[in-house]
Amino acid sequence: MIELYDVWKGHKKAALGKPALSGASVVIPAGHRVGLLGAIPANNNIVLRVLSGVDEPDKGVVRRVGVPCWPMDYSGFSDNNGTVSQNASFLGRVYGVDPDEITRIAATLSGVRPIRGKLLKQYLGPERRALELGLTLALQFDWYFVDEKLPRLPDATADAAHAAIIDRVERGSLVWASTKPELLTGFCDAGLVLDQGLLTFYDNFDEAAEVYTYLITAQDKAQDDGQLSERKRERRAARRARENGAEEPV
Repeated sequence: MIELYDVWKGHKKAALGKPALSGASVVIPAGHRVGLLGAIPANNNIVLRVLSGVDEPDKGVVRRVGVPCWPMDYSGFSDNNGTVSQNASFLGRVYGVDPDEITRIAATLSGVRPIRGKLLKQYLGPERRALELGLTLALQFDWYFVDEKLPRLPDATADAAHAAIIDRVERGSLVWASTKPELLTGFCDAGLVLDQGLLTFYDNFDEAAEVYTYLITAQDKAQDDGQLSERKRERRAARRARENGAEEPV
């Protein structure tokens, strides 16, 4: 279970807009595949980072039962100045897993053979990301988080990596963020709607998708009405200007 009490979290740059979370309070029960639906991708990302513990809220309390994983596309958990073996040793100490087993699983799922003494930052970008995904999947967490889509899986080991992801998620809980509910329909069984900085949990994903679609439609209509009103004001101002100009002596 994850509980939020009066949680506030803004963007690192205030100019980017209103806070992603503005006094949000919600209880997310464990054992679900939860679809987080929000219209602004950056806000969805912030919510996932707060839920997972990668970022602390600006204000409020977040309580978690179980061990959360970092978001699947997050690389901040690893030390680029360390080797694969050193990263595995650190993770093994923290999570109580055999470092050799972590290294073996990371190599198998990434398709990249760790080289003794080679720092993580010295691997090519795709290799490094594959190794980071392998290190993540070598551990079993209680909560997993996905932002929009799964990390790109290595071609050579895609089937094994995908199977590992499904296995981990089935034994834990998942929060998957998206701006498009149709992408999560049939997979997620519960929903979390982000609107105006607040979160609402639904134990039925279809209901959450229906509410989210209604909110998006209403916001789009309000925006269209506002733009229409603005055009009307501009036309009235132009008409008055023409009338005033016609009254002036030549």
